[in-house]
Amino acid sequence: MTMSTAIYFSPEGGRLLGKNQDVPYQGAYLFTNKRGVAKSALVQPPELPAKWISRYGSLTVSQVGKEMPNGGINETGLVVEQTTLWQSAYTDNDRLPAIGELQWIQLILDTCATVKEAEQVACGVRIAQPMSRLHYMVGDRSGDCAIFEFLGGVMCVFRGNSLPVSIMANTPYSQAIKDLEDKEERWRNVYNDYDGNSMDRFVKGVARLAAVIPDSERERLQFARETLQFVRREDTAYSLIYDLEQKQLHFATSIYPDLKTVRMSEVDFSSDAVPLALNLQQPAVSYMNYNADLNRRVAESFFREPVLTKAFGWSITDDMIDFIASFPDRFPKAADV
Repeated sequence: MTMSTAIYFSPEGGRLLGKNQDVPYQGAYLFTNKRGVAKSALVQPPELPAKWISRYGSLTVSQVGKEMPNGGINETGLVVEQTTLWQSAYTDNDRLPAIGELQWIQLILDTCATVKEAEQVACGVRIAQPMSRLHYMVGDRSGDCAIFEFLGGVMCVFRGNSLPVSIMANTPYSQAIKDLEDKEERWRNVYNDYDGNSMDRFVKGVARLAAVIPDSERERLQFARETLQFVRREDTAYSLIYDLEQKQLHFATSIYPDLKTVRMSEVDFSSDAVPLALNLQQPAVSYMNYNADLNRRVAESFFREPVLTKAFGWSITDDMIDFIASFPDRFPKAADV
């Protein structure tokens, strides 16, 4: 079963967002995403797909393929991450244009610079035909952070006073806060292994957020990494630390645990740039040119993984994988539309 933990650290002078991807599958790639591209959502008829133009370039990490990120950071320092939330139930208001649950992340990164803007954009679309059930954490450089959940067909946004701790695991946020406030921790006696593990990681993360976060950049990064190690699971495939101030991404995997860094300043996000990809499972940072054949290998490896197929109940045909692999190449430059 997929799990994961996301934590936003916002001390003065430094904003970091950490993420453990807990999933029994090791494949993961980083993709560059250009500004000035006209995009549309990958949804099946009769849904009306959301359409937008990317205002900002971004770096995204995905186990599924390009334009279907598990998380990422854009040129403004906005970060979007997700963890599994099986209770998610999305609105059926068909007056809103539709988008998939992973492309929702790309939409926010492409069009938003702040958490406030993300909330406005999220109100204008609905998630449809999901392959997984998620909730989202969005953080920006100002220190603002929000958790977006979809429960009973309603979007709930926890932000400001309704977000006392900026952490999410795999428990609905309001329930996690309620359990956190139970000093007797009665949830430990009633939750199954999955729900109990989620709350255990939530409690551990809250304890770390309550500690004094170091002042220096190097020590803050080390503190964030130690926090992710504190809440990791045996199946943690990779860990990410987004630096919103410096606009860079640090990553480590279970196979290659040394921390590596990619910097947005080193990437060309212009509409004429060659898109790049980077395999997280390698000993050093080494970009390659992106192409549809690579994307097909990424998608096929993920959707043919037997444990994930059983957990999510997928029935993905070869034609569907081909379409997922090739659809990013169909997006034109905005000037060509």
